[in-house]
Amino acid sequence: MIMSRIVPFTAVLVFVLLSSGCEERKLVSTTTGSLRVECDESVVNVMRLIADSFQMSYTESNIRIVPVSGREAITNFINDSVRVIVSGRAFNDEELAVLKKYNIEYKSFKCAFDAVAVIGHKDNSQKRLRLGEVDSIFDGSVTRWGRKGPLIDVAIGDLNSSVNEVFKRKILKNKPFTLTATKFESSDSLVKYVASNPNAIGIVGLNWLRGNAEKLTVFALGAPNWRPDSTQPYGIYYTPVQAHVYRNYYPIARPVFMYSREYGFTIADGFIAYVTHTHGQQKFLNEGLVPATQPVRLVETTSNQVH
Repeated sequence: MIMSRIVPFTAVLVFVLLSSGCEERKLVSTTTGSLRVECDESVVNVMRLIADSFQMSYTESNIRIVPVSGREAITNFINDSVRVIVSGRAFNDEELAVLKKYNIEYKSFKCAFDAVAVIGHKDNSQKRLRLGEVDSIFDGSVTRWGRKGPLIDVAIGDLNSSVNEVFKRKILKNKPFTLTATKFESSDSLVKYVASNPNAIGIVGLNWLRGNAEKLTVFALGAPNWRPDSTQPYGIYYTPVQAHVYRNYYPIARPVFMYSREYGFTIADGFIAYVTHTHGQQKFLNEGLVPATQPVRLVETTSNQVH
């Protein structure tokens, strides 16, 4: 069994979204018509909830949220086959170069903070993993749970997914995933696979833990010689709870962006405003992500548990 030193952590953080204290002004010309949004599959559930809420408030609107891989959404956006997208990562250098080369004008909105959760079967006795262990498991250097334990069953999503791309950059340092990894087209199927296979380990966005966390082990990540910043001691292991994502203590945190090529008073502007203001931000909070545009407050209490 892979073992990690347990280091006590003395804080529980309660995440609170602060209301702006005033009602949003009702939009007029930006709340009617139809809009197709290609959405990074890793955050599609929360975006559909926000779209449903928008349409209930503005009955002459029709928002269609279409799930695709993160890279597919960005490629289609650059090719102008879709005007508004949601991405679990920012444009990379290559994509920015293409946008600049062809003078493509766009607007960028940071709407939430998410993270890549490392998950296992609920009966996995290992609850913490060193960052080096995570690296070695997913690149194939370590293949068993312990020296003589069962083979580790690695599960990853679509190779074009933002979850894979962020994980590969932050943890694998751009090394390839192990060739033995089982690949899944959707986060839903990956979560179900890991939940039903005792030796499995996988990676998903936080939104897919909603309603599934009790079926899984969500690993705490850290290392004896690692700390997130100079204010924290070495050796603490962090789970992707909202407070740790907000303070960037969890090592695989990431922003969620909306990008638009629409200008003027269109339904795209109305929907983006809804996503980035109180109603949409509250939905992100409720679904386990962190609001990006609203004030937040962290309340600290005393605990002997590692978070």
